[in-house]
Amino acid sequence: MSLAVAFLAGSAATAVGAPGRAHHRARGAAHHGCVHAQLTPTAHNLKLIRAATLCLINRERVARGERPLRANARLRRAAQAHTNSMAFGDYFEHVGPTGQTPLARMRDAGYVSSRARCEVGENIAWGTLELATPRAIVATWMASPGHRANILDRRYRETGIGISPHPPAALAHGQAGAIYTQDFGVVIG
Repeated sequence: MSLAVAFLAGSAATAVGAPGRAHHRARGAAHHGCVHAQLTPTAHNLKLIRAATLCLINRERVARGERPLRANARLRRAAQAHTNSMAFGDYFEHVGPTGQTPLARMRDAGYVSSRARCEVGENIAWGTLELATPRAIVATWMASPGHRANILDRRYRETGIGISPHPPAALAHGQAGAIYTQDFGVVIG
């Protein structure tokens, strides 16, 4: 008998410069379901998993009067690179083995220049079996105050999601699963 496991690390958020704090109401409502939210990630369905995860995140935001996040290719590259590093480096942390922080990864991906004012955040999670689905990962993030705060932060405008169907081996104990990174950001001026 296999036991499904889900785990998340504390969320990370960084402000660089002085971000604006204008409140924007969400446009429209997200009452439709998120297709593929129950899929378990495999090497062949990561695009569907990424779309389902963003859909679920945006449903949470819109339900609370926040603007939906836009997918950003540079944030996705930063998130995917970190996800791959954790999956194949067998660790689970916001800071990589060489000391690279979420902000440094986002700069390396070209999302933020060293002179830009920005605010960025990151959520990471992994799960095995049915706890590796987008629905389970987003529910786990929403149940954690720090992760929930990143998801619902009204200042964030863009996001990138990285997913690997290879959870950290030392943690998953041979069970199938996945590891997720969601990077958030807003560049000001």
